[in-house]
Amino acid sequence: MMPRQQRAYIFQAFDALKGFRELLNEKERIVVEKRELSEDDLEMLDQQIHEVQQGDIIKIIYYDGKEYIQKTGMLTKIDLEVRYIQIVKEKIDLDQIVEIEIEEKACEE
Repeated sequence: MMPRQQRAYIFQAFDALKGFRELLNEKERIVVEKRELSEDDLEMLDQQIHEVQQGDIIKIIYYDGKEYIQKTGMLTKIDLEVRYIQIVKEKIDLDQIVEIEIEEKACEE
């Protein structure tokens, strides 16, 4: 009889080119330097941040320290004093946001 651990190896997924998927995923990433926004861009961004409301579906682009990420989702919280915005469960530093767009306004009752 074959040992249990050895039998488990038989049923593992077969990846003919080990690491190939990871390499493809890395190849699709384009890492760019963080861009500095002009005073006009910062003013417009500040205005847009003050227009969004909890429940809005928003699309933002932010810098995570390595690359720019685009995220779309429901705005669940915004805290201007602590300077973060929360989309669903992910908190994002307001100072890292470079673009923000309201996709769908929350229903007002």
